[in-house]
Amino acid sequence: MKKHLFLCLLIMHSFSIFAQEELDLTIGILGNEKIVDVNLNKEKFIKSISDVIDVIKKEYASIPKNQKVAIVIDFQKSGFPKFDFHSNPKMESKLEEKVITKINQLNIENPKFVNFPILILINSKYENSKNYFDELILPNENINKQYINASLKEKFDLNKKYATEIIPLLAAYQINVDDQFSGVKGFGNQINDLNFNDKQDEFKLTSQNSNYWRASMEMAVGNQLIPITKVFILASQGEFDQALKYMEILIAFSDPKTIPNDYLNELMDRIQTFQKELNEKIQKGIIEHDKENYKEAIAIYQSILQEYPNSAWAKYELYYSNNALKIKNNEIKIDDRTDWDSIKADIYKSNPLYNMNVRASNGKEGYLMFRRAEIGNLFQKKEERINDLIKYANIAMDLEVYDFAAQLFWLTNNYKNEEKNLIFKYLYCLEKLGVTDLKELFKGDYKKEFKKIENEKDKEMKNSKIYNTFKDK
Repeated sequence: MKKHLFLCLLIMHSFSIFAQEELDLTIGILGNEKIVDVNLNKEKFIKSISDVIDVIKKEYASIPKNQKVAIVIDFQKSGFPKFDFHSNPKMESKLEEKVITKINQLNIENPKFVNFPILILINSKYENSKNYFDELILPNENINKQYINASLKEKFDLNKKYATEIIPLLAAYQINVDDQFSGVKGFGNQINDLNFNDKQDEFKLTSQNSNYWRASMEMAVGNQLIPITKVFILASQGEFDQALKYMEILIAFSDPKTIPNDYLNELMDRIQTFQKELNEKIQKGIIEHDKENYKEAIAIYQSILQEYPNSAWAKYELYYSNNALKIKNNEIKIDDRTDWDSIKADIYKSNPLYNMNVRASNGKEGYLMFRRAEIGNLFQKKEERINDLIKYANIAMDLEVYDFAAQLFWLTNNYKNEEKNLIFKYLYCLEKLGVTDLKELFKGDYKKEFKKIENEKDKEMKNSKIYNTFKDK
C-alpha cells in the first residue's frame, strides 16, 4: 500500500485537471517510488507534474482519438527535464518543440539525488504501449542497454559514476534517523560531507571508523544500509574486487524489502556483468600462456589492467606469465621468489582474500597459504552456509583482513552455529583495526578473551600438518 502512495497522491492532485476532459491521459511512475521521501519534495514535485500535465493537455487537446502519444519526461537533479516523444501515427516535431519550450518555462522541482522519470501516455495504456511505439525505450532500459554495450573501461567509469551518485542518497537515510542512533547519524554526516569523485580513503572512512561499526550495530537486523554504503564507497573508488567480496556475503543477510537491498542488487548486477567480461578477457590471456606464448599473454594482461587497474586475478596472471617467460629465457631459476615477493602486496591490495599464493618459506607462510586455498572449498552445501560464513570470517582473521572478518562475525552472531563467543572475535578484530571504544558496550573480560583468541589461533596453526611440514625440514 505504501509503495503506491506517491502515485495515488499524484493522480488525486492531477485528477481535477483532466477529469472532465475527453483526452485519455495516463501517468506512469518510472522512478524508484520507494525513495520519494528523501529524493523529492513531494508537494512541490506533484505541483510540477500537474503543471506539466496542464501544458500537455492544452497542446494535445485537439488530436484525434486514434492518435497515440508517449512522452517520457526524465526530471534531472539539476536543470531542465529531458524529453523523449513518440507518436503513432507519426506527428510533426513542431508540437513537441512547443511543449518542451512551455514546460521549460515552468518552475520545475528537481529531484535531490537521482533522476525521476515519468511516462505520459495519450490514447494508450502502459500494458500495450510497446505495441504502438516500436522505438520507445524507457530510461532504465536505455541505461542498461548503454551499459551492456560499453567497453570494459567504459563500464569501469560508469560503475564508479553510479556508485558516486547513490552514496549521497544512502547518506540521506542515515542523517534522517533519530538522534538516539548516534553512529548512524554520525557516519551519514561524515560521508555526506565528502566528494566521492575525488580519491577517498575507504579503509579509514569505514574500517577504522568507530561511527561505521556503531552504525552497523544500531541498524535493524536485515537492513544492511551501513555495510552496503561501504560497498558503494569501494565501488566509487574503482575497487570492484573488494566490493564484490562484500556483496557476496551481504546478499545472504539483506532483507529484500529494504531500500538498500534494491541498490545492492543493482550494483551486484552491474559488477557481475563487468566481471563476466573481465574474466573472458583474462581467459584469452590464459589460453596464450598455456600455448607458451608468454609475450602475447603479458600484452593481454597489461591491456586489461589499463582498463581496470584493480583486478587481482589479472595482476596474478601477469606475474605468472612474466615469471614463466623469465624461466624460459634462463633469466631466473624456477624456485626464485623475488618477483612474487614484490607483487603479492599489490595483488592482495586489490583483493585481500584472493585465494592464491605461490610460495612459502616457513611454517607460518605455509599455513596462511593453506588458509587462502581453503576459501575455494567453502559454500559447497546450502545447509552449511552459516558455518561456512564463520569459517570464512576465521580465515579472514588469520589473514589479518580484520574488517571483513569483523563484518562477518557481527552478521553471523545472531544465527545458530557451531562456534561460541563470536562477539569477542568481532571486538578483537575491531581492536586490531584501532577501534577500541566499542568494547565497553559489551560485558566480559576483554583482555582475557582476546588473549584466548590469540592462543587458540596460534595453537591451530602450530598443530596443522602444513606448519609441521616446514618444521620438520
